[in-house]
Amino acid sequence: MTRVEAILEDPFYRDWVSQIRTREENRKFCRHDFQHFLDVARITYILLLESGAIKRFTEENDLHLKLARELIYAAALLHDIGRWKQYDTGEDHSDVSAELAAGLLAKAGFNPAEVRIITTAIREHRRRTENMSLLGEYLYRADNLSRMCSRCAAGDECYKYDEMETGRRVLIY
Repeated sequence: MTRVEAILEDPFYRDWVSQIRTREENRKFCRHDFQHFLDVARITYILLLESGAIKRFTEENDLHLKLARELIYAAALLHDIGRWKQYDTGEDHSDVSAELAAGLLAKAGFNPAEVRIITTAIREHRRRTENMSLLGEYLYRADNLSRMCSRCAAGDECYKYDEMETGRRVLIY
């Protein structure tokens, strides 16, 4: 996964991760750190494999499994990279992340079709909609599953939870 390693070593990527860390120092909700990015990558890949959808993903995008894994990891490692800008300006981090990712992906050697697949998934990762791309749908699911929300002290204030009639909190995804 040489291209993914190029993303991880890129000075801009490292700076953006640092910018997020700085802005989330006092955040009581989940943080958007490298561990979160890696958890989302692994969960997305596992979900696609276990569901059998990886075959559809590789066929639809004319990819070999090794290349598909690279696209999945790249999307997950970049899906929240624009969070720092959302904290500063209020812009939607999924759009900012996709914009920042596009340049980084091209620099790391991803071709325009691969950049489109990845940036589309990044733009889609925040909310489930009709006609989502396959990668966007699985990235969305993995992003939600990556959190230990049921044990979070700030869960009562989190927008990702809803109260059931029983009073038990359930994750909305």
